Amino acid sequence: MVTRILLICTGVLLVAQTRAYAYTDPGSGTLIWQILLGASFGVVFYLRRIIGWVRSLKSRKTEVTVAKAFAEKERKRTGIG
Repeated sequence: MVTRILLICTGVLLVAQTRAYAYTDPGSGTLIWQILLGASFGVVFYLRRIIGWVRSLKSRKTEVTVAKAFAEKERKRTGIG
């Protein structure tokens, strides 16, 4: 889905070219690359943190479920409770 949107946007930008009467110095391009790289690394960092947080919540639920099942099995086996 995202790839399709990017391809469509790229195609529109390539087809709808117009003359730009502007000047950009070489430092501007470097600044743009730095912003893009910094933003992408930031997104990757936070996505990894969010994914890790979700996985930890999921594993906690699994541990609690296993512990409850084990406790129930022991109660039935011993006849206590």
